[in-house]
Amino acid sequence: MPAWNRRQFVQACLGAFAALQVSRVRALPDGRSACRLSAEQTEGPYYLDRALLRQDITEGKPGLPLSLQFEVLDARTCRPLAGAALEIWHCDAQGAYSGFGGMGGPGMPPPLGPPPGDAPHGPPPRGDRSPGGHPPMSHPTDQLTFLRGVQIANARGHVTFRSIFPGYYAGRCNHIHLKLHVGGQTADGHYRGGHTVHTGQLFFTEADSLAAMVLPAYQRHGLERMTLERDNVYTTQHGEQSIATLMPTNGDVPRIARLTLAIDPTQQSREGS
Repeated sequence: MPAWNRRQFVQACLGAFAALQVSRVRALPDGRSACRLSAEQTEGPYYLDRALLRQDITEGKPGLPLSLQFEVLDARTCRPLAGAALEIWHCDAQGAYSGFGGMGGPGMPPPLGPPPGDAPHGPPPRGDRSPGGHPPMSHPTDQLTFLRGVQIANARGHVTFRSIFPGYYAGRCNHIHLKLHVGGQTADGHYRGGHTVHTGQLFFTEADSLAAMVLPAYQRHGLERMTLERDNVYTTQHGEQSIATLMPTNGDVPRIARLTLAIDPTQQSREGS
């Protein structure tokens, strides 16, 4: 076999380095790269800039106990993004958001779109628009804070919240809202400053949502639940990329829901400020 010249040697080394870089890109159970930039979804009208630094956000709210486990990655390198602040908020088992209890009770006002029994079309419910559309915000009516919180990603990019499985309300399937912030500071039990690099939503499979909705805390009368496949945000804003993996458990141990978020910390969320 002829000896390699210098050019062949350099090319072989570069090829080996490229292969090493590719090997760092981990795959999710469905075969997708864990480092593909996560799709954004609308912020929705119920965001509150209260940024309470806490892991347990239940405040005694009834519902299926849920351990929300996130992995935050830098999409540019596929490495953990330590120090990023993950903020989440969602409705309770009866569809109500803290801060908006004076808007007519669980489920809030009816959506602007078609009745729940019709196939969705046109703008998403309640004026929710695609990222960049900035829907009109609802005005807070109280100082309640249940099911809202912020946690800081550790050295492995992991964030965990203790919560409950979210309920539903008119025009929306079961979902959880989230924002990722970088560059801010923690003080007096809050996260302040920095900038928002990602705004999205977490979804569940229909089977997981239906299994939770049979529990007493979620029982509703006179309100049809919007299915995942008919939810406007899910179907028009790449919601299929944001479905949590729900792990089986036994006894009274909380169910575990896992989601990987890959973001570019140098970018600004199209929904963030």
